Amino acid sequence: MNASPQANFPFSGPGPDHLATAVAAVVPALPMVRLLGETLAAIPPIEKGDGSPVTAADYVIQALVLAGLRQRSPDGRVPLVGEEHADALATAGRPDVERLVVDAVRGILGWRTRADALRAIDGDEPRAGEPYWTIDPIDGTKGFLLGMQCSVCLARIEGARTTVGILGCPRMGPRGDLDLHLGGPGVIYAAALGRGAYECNADGTVSAQLALAPWAGGSLRWARSLNRGRTAAPSGLEPHIASLGPYTSQRMDSQCKYALLARGDSDLVIRMPRSPGHRESIWDHASGTFIAEEAGAGVSDALGRRLDFSHGESLAANLGVICALRGLDERVLPATAELVGGVRA
Repeated sequence: MNASPQANFPFSGPGPDHLATAVAAVVPALPMVRLLGETLAAIPPIEKGDGSPVTAADYVIQALVLAGLRQRSPDGRVPLVGEEHADALATAGRPDVERLVVDAVRGILGWRTRADALRAIDGDEPRAGEPYWTIDPIDGTKGFLLGMQCSVCLARIEGARTTVGILGCPRMGPRGDLDLHLGGPGVIYAAALGRGAYECNADGTVSAQLALAPWAGGSLRWARSLNRGRTAAPSGLEPHIASLGPYTSQRMDSQCKYALLARGDSDLVIRMPRSPGHRESIWDHASGTFIAEEAGAGVSDALGRRLDFSHGESLAANLGVICALRGLDERVLPATAELVGGVRA
């Protein structure tokens, strides 16, 4: 395990500093993501029930981050609601992937039995009313596999809201740099409730506090997911966005889109429901939306409601996610509300 970074976040109040703890847990994950991206390229991912891929790297990174949290936990517990689970790996019928995970966990965390290596992937079941962590170890798995942007996402949930959010972006450069950096070193974005949002170096030290100005009009930068179809399927939002003025689409996978917005390199991120019954998973948005909000962005669902993280794994009380500069959010919400067709949670 790497030593804790010398974080220099402002901090006041008694009790553990969960922000510094979370950053320290994510720091060693950035070079490991890049290394695994190179070494696992020839290993096909596991296809989950919803058709999305999960790689050996997802499990390894989750074990690595959880080990960092557990090392700094006063009682050794890490209450967790995460995307990946050891039992899913053990029953996937992919001994090649399981063997890679077990060997990698042993190499990083020290020798342990197969059962203990797999157990390192899972956190502890949250007790009633207990704050917990949520993690997406490699958000943007397709981007990770294609050598594009991806992120390590860690957030702390207390009640209905996020109180700490971390985005580790192993292939991104700092503010103003939109290039892909496969060799790193990467950048980390971090925020805690009431303490602001920060851009950090790959070692976890703070390089800048993030503070967004309201939207001033003009050309709009829309951070969007990659479209890998043969043709670009138009979004129902495009006519409305075009009515606000000229815009450019910034295409990338993962919550790196929220990092772009939080640091001032984008103006808008929208996630509309894929179907009337679809609800977003908390680990896909808890970190990024919170960091952007602490930087000064407006965050809501497609109907203008605050995101509610008190319903377990999904944002069951919300439809979609809107994250935008202040002033732009209120210009976009009428269109998103219309497009969801009055569907209620």
